[in-house]
Order: sequence, then C-alpha cells, then structure tokens
Amino acid sequence: MLVENACYVANVGDSRALMSAAGGQKLFVLSRDHRPNEDSEKSRITEHGGKIYQTQTIQNIGTGSEQSTQHVILGPFRVLPGRLSVSRTFGDIEAKYDKYGGKPGVVIA
Repeated sequence: MLVENACYVANVGDSRALMSAAGGQKLFVLSRDHRPNEDSEKSRITEHGGKIYQTQTIQNIGTGSEQSTQHVILGPFRVLPGRLSVSRTFGDIEAKYDKYGGKPGVVIA
C-alpha cells in the first residue's frame, strides 16, 4: 500500500512481495523467504524441538549395456514437524499444535 511517500508491505508465510518502478525497468524485493537452513531460523527451530532435514534421491543414468552412473539429487531443506520447506507460514496447523502432532514455536507465522 502506498501512502504519500511511504510503502507499506505485509508478508505472510511463504508469499513474496516485489515492487516495480520506472515502467518495469526497476525491481525492488520487499520481502524474503524464511528458510529452515538459515542460521537464525535453524537455531529457533531446534530450540523448540524441531528438526531440519534434506531429502536425497539417487538416479541411475544409463540403460541396457551402458554402464550406469548414479547421481544424487538433493531436495530442499525441510522442517519437522510439518515437512515444510519454509520455516514460517500462516496456516499448517498440523505443524504448530501438539494435538495434531506439531510442536509450538517450530513453524511460526
């Protein structure tokens, strides 16, 4: 929201806020994602009993008589409970409340 010379931005969870100017020639990033592997987020998550993990998939390249080569594909860092790739979100009640298997303070808005 623009009010005179001030720009007010609200950001919830894993949404992103951008602003363009000069007919689209300039771009301003007004928010950032909160990722579980950032130092500040990692500390908060583990202090509240959460865990951070990264999935791995092994893919075999090559078929038939060719020699097969294995490649490891890494997925995004995720938070337990909730299996989310962001550490802050508006919803996801199952990650936030004990009665749904969550832990308060691990994933926050």
